[in-house]
Amino acid sequence: RSLAASGACAVDALPSGLFAGNPFRRIDPAFVQHIVQADARIAALSGRSFSDAYRRDVLGNSVSPFDSGPATQALSAVARWNAARELDALDALQRERYVHGRDLSDRRVIAQALAGTLGDVADWLDRLADPALPAATQARTHRARQLMQATRSQGVPALVWPAPDGLRALPTSWLYGDVPLAQRLHAMT
Repeated sequence: RSLAASGACAVDALPSGLFAGNPFRRIDPAFVQHIVQADARIAALSGRSFSDAYRRDVLGNSVSPFDSGPATQALSAVARWNAARELDALDALQRERYVHGRDLSDRRVIAQALAGTLGDVADWLDRLADPALPAATQARTHRARQLMQATRSQGVPALVWPAPDGLRALPTSWLYGDVPLAQRLHAMT
């Protein structure tokens, strides 16, 4: 978000649909352990913390779906409405999940999170119910996966930069270092 706000370059956010598409997937103890380890790495690198509510109500919930599809569709709905606000929406959704421990497979929870930053709950419920949204989301995740494959990017987030010789992946570690990403990118131009 700070890179986009800096104006150093255009940021085109694309969701890859990680963990999307299976509304029957649930969290089992082995997967919880994997997530806890990944969360610890993320917290160490980024300084972001994960709340007790998240650990209790998301990771500790073996009943609710573990499907990022609804949140991925929400990002596409925001991009269709106002692409410049997609990173604000991502921040709102992440806050809802990782701070408040809310279930992002629930369309009403998503609409409330988006409305807190971007408008009215009823408007977001309508946008999320748009019959064209699944196809638009699929096109965006397909594009993200193609870019990741073309640049041999592993995991998310992935940074893809248009270089004179074609697209290339940038080190994800650049997101978390002492040197601001905008400064690193400016040095490349």
